[in-house]
Amino acid sequence: MTFVVSLGIALCGGILFVLWQSIGLVLGDAAILLAPNGLFKIVLCVAASLASIAAYLLLHVGSSPREYAEKGKSQ
Repeated sequence: MTFVVSLGIALCGGILFVLWQSIGLVLGDAAILLAPNGLFKIVLCVAASLASIAAYLLLHVGSSPREYAEKGKSQ
């Protein structure tokens, strides 16, 4: 659940971040361009970090390397 939520926040927030800065570039307004660099950017970085940690734990915790390798071969 943590992985799905944090990944969703990171991806949706990243899209909004890029769109927001694109609008700032098109309009030539530095205030719009720099606006998401505060708390919004911190939330995105935390969400992306949580998603990466959760993905690692989901993949590697609870399975041995041999089980993981055999599972990959069968697919």
